[in-house]
Order: sequence, then C-alpha cells, then structure tokens
Amino acid sequence: MPEVLFSRGTWMPAVVDDDGRLLLDVVGGADALHGPRTFTVPVTHEHAEVVRMSVRRHLLLYAALLPLCYDAGVAGPWDEEAAAALLDPVLLGTPQEVDETLRRARVDRRVLVAHHVSLQLLKSRRYYEAAQSATAESDWARVRKHLGV
Repeated sequence: MPEVLFSRGTWMPAVVDDDGRLLLDVVGGADALHGPRTFTVPVTHEHAEVVRMSVRRHLLLYAALLPLCYDAGVAGPWDEEAAAALLDPVLLGTPQEVDETLRRARVDRRVLVAHHVSLQLLKSRRYYEAAQSATAESDWARVRKHLGV
C-alpha cells in the first residue's frame, strides 16, 4: 500500500512512496462507479521537494495534469509520458520556461482561479507570476463568480 509522504489536502496531487518508488498521485475525474479516479507519474526526490516547498509550482503542475486526466475519462489510459514531460519544466524550470510550457499545454484555468491566482495575469497567460498569490485552499465560489454562473 503506498504511503503518503506529502499532501496539501484531498484534491491537489500527493507525493507517495510505493515500495521505494516516489510517485505523484493525481486525482482527476471519476471512474465508472463515480469514485475518484487516480493517476500516477514517477517523480524524483527533487521533484517531490519542489512540490512540498512551492504551492505555486505544485498548483501549476496540477492545472497542467488535469486535462490529461480528463482525456483518460472513466476508464481510458493515462498519458504518463505527457505527464512526465511536464515535471521538469514546471517544477524545475525558470519562470520563463514554466510560462512557455503552460502556454503550449492545455491548462485547467478553473483550478487556478479557485486557488486565487491573479485573474489579470492569468488572462495574459503569465502563469508563473499569476500564481504568486496562489493558496493551497480552493474557493470554487470565486470560479462561479468569474464565470458568471
């Protein structure tokens, strides 16, 4: 059974140790029985440390991983290769590399809004700077207000 080494709550990805292998455990969507569907991607100790130390980078990675989870749907395959390709640029890259990567990737902007990123900077796709104000706690009322629903 994997041991959770670090978590910021129920929904943001957690770092787990699965028999000596470090994994990022991502809850993204639901399975066929409407339970949470979980995906994993191997991470290094350096990746795990950045996830633990930086709410900003942790959130940006989560927002980039969620569309891959949605693509997998209730039973389809998870694109672990695409997920792994996001790790270094988002967690270890310069602010410019983070922005370049996220501009090319699909990003779940709703989760960024919910976690209090700057809406003005998000609109201009300045992800790294926008996430300076990010919090680990989400506010989905903020998303509904932003979307006008």
